[in-house]
Amino acid sequence: MAKIIEGPSEWSAVIRCAQSVYGGGRVDGYFALIEIGLDDIESYRDYEGDWSFWVICPSCGQKLYPRWQIGDGPLEVVKSRRNQRGQS
Repeated sequence: MAKIIEGPSEWSAVIRCAQSVYGGGRVDGYFALIEIGLDDIESYRDYEGDWSFWVICPSCGQKLYPRWQIGDGPLEVVKSRRNQRGQS
């Protein structure tokens, strides 16, 4: 099996702290770069089986939804790895 010699050993991504303001085109946030890992992402599965993923910004406390920055593919990786760990 392949082994990581240098670099992160599990999934991570870099996002910006920028959250769209409800009902408008402007964005609130500090625009800081934030590295997130599996343990930083919280998720919720609704009654229809859809998943919602978010991260709390450590600087300003906003709830950020990284889907629009990193896409659905990486978030599917997060979901599968969290399920392997026994988390939901």
